[in-house]
Amino acid sequence: MAIECLVDRTQTAPPPQELYSDIEFPEAPGDRPYVFINMASTIDGKIVLKERGGNAAGIGGPTDQLLFRRLQMNADAALIGGGTLRASQVIYPPEMLRFVATRTGDLPLQNRFFRDAPGRAFVIVPEDLSPEKLDILRAAANVVQVGEHDIDWPRALNYVRTELNVRALLCEGGAQLNDQMIRMGLADELFLTLAPKLKGGAHLPTIMTGDGYPPDVALPASLISIYHDSDEIYLRYRLGDNPRTFGPTHAKSKAIA
Repeated sequence: MAIECLVDRTQTAPPPQELYSDIEFPEAPGDRPYVFINMASTIDGKIVLKERGGNAAGIGGPTDQLLFRRLQMNADAALIGGGTLRASQVIYPPEMLRFVATRTGDLPLQNRFFRDAPGRAFVIVPEDLSPEKLDILRAAANVVQVGEHDIDWPRALNYVRTELNVRALLCEGGAQLNDQMIRMGLADELFLTLAPKLKGGAHLPTIMTGDGYPPDVALPASLISIYHDSDEIYLRYRLGDNPRTFGPTHAKSKAIA
């Protein structure tokens, strides 16, 4: 692996060959996990190469896939949106807690997301989902109901933190879920692989969609590190305007019920 460091502002920069192998995140807030987003995009920001609603296949190269798995190993649990689950088989380490968010309850329940980890898969839904759909979901996973007509994310993340002891939560999109996490101030970091490709297409999603911020308003981000392997770049940002110390203050939870 030929990863090279361009910038690293952590207190203890890892050797390039060990990038993302053992990340020490800041301590989680008391009411929610420390949330970090991981995405890959083309130079022009597209997160799919085929049709809208597809997956990220083909964007990142082999090193991106390696770092993708390493970031999963640094999390206590993973979170995705229903669209991401519908786009492909989603595979995590069997012992890993995994959450999928859906407003409709329409999920592919034969996906490996559910089949690989009996008892460790959770579906987050609003409270007004129909009893029929709730019964179908409960046959395949644990169901968490929060919010009247849409998911109440502060309550959902509070449940994940206080009931399941999840302190580091990896969010893997898609774009709508990223938008909700970021605009509600619930995402702490962004890991972004920038692939040396141009796609174009106004109809294709970027890493964050939704309504966006008001005119002349944009969320600031602080650069933590830049690494690269050939023409592929790996960026790590701290989100928002409340800086934290990037030192050895987070001990990953090893025992989650």
